[in-house]
Amino acid sequence: MKKSSRGFSLMNVDVVAIILIIAAIAIPNLLRSRIAANQASAVGSLRTLNTAEINLLLDFQCRVQLHDELSIAPRGRIESDLDGGRSD
Repeated sequence: MKKSSRGFSLMNVDVVAIILIIAAIAIPNLLRSRIAANQASAVGSLRTLNTAEINLLLDFQCRVQLHDELSIAPRGRIESDLDGGRSD
């Protein structure tokens, strides 16, 4: 008796169905984890930017105080330059 091999067997269809079900469950989870990773990366970048901004402001403030103490720049000159030359 010769067996004909036309089409798919029921076993092949079951395997494909199981793979599709697993993929349907895994893909949304993968996308959610990817979004969470991107959000965590953005938060880290914002923290780094905030730290850099604070360090820049502190460094600039220290330099202004140092220049004022050493009389390198006339008192109030740097602040008026930052205000665009406006005097209050």
